Amino acid sequence: MIKLYLRWLDLLEVPRERLRLSVSIHESADVPAAEQFWAEIAGVAPFAFNKATLKRHNPKTIRKNTGDAYRGCLSIYVTKSADLYRRMEGAWYGIVGASLASDPENRT
Repeated sequence: MIKLYLRWLDLLEVPRERLRLSVSIHESADVPAAEQFWAEIAGVAPFAFNKATLKRHNPKTIRKNTGDAYRGCLSIYVTKSADLYRRMEGAWYGIVGASLASDPENRT
């Protein structure tokens, strides 16, 4: 999904300099490893990330997302994005409208 979103931004000619990336992750996890993982997925250098958002550890919670495979969540923010939002919204309405028009039962 991340790669698809970044490709869509490329198609819309959004310069990579406008992207702000950060990882949201539990404080007990390996933040540098998670940033390296997401950097490879996003095709950026690990130093391109803003400071990670750390979720405090709650010992009462039994988490399933632990261990070496846990990478947190990548957030991508695009600066100056009001026009981009309108363009993406219009594209999405077009996609949904075309799919409904091609549905013989026109389910909504």
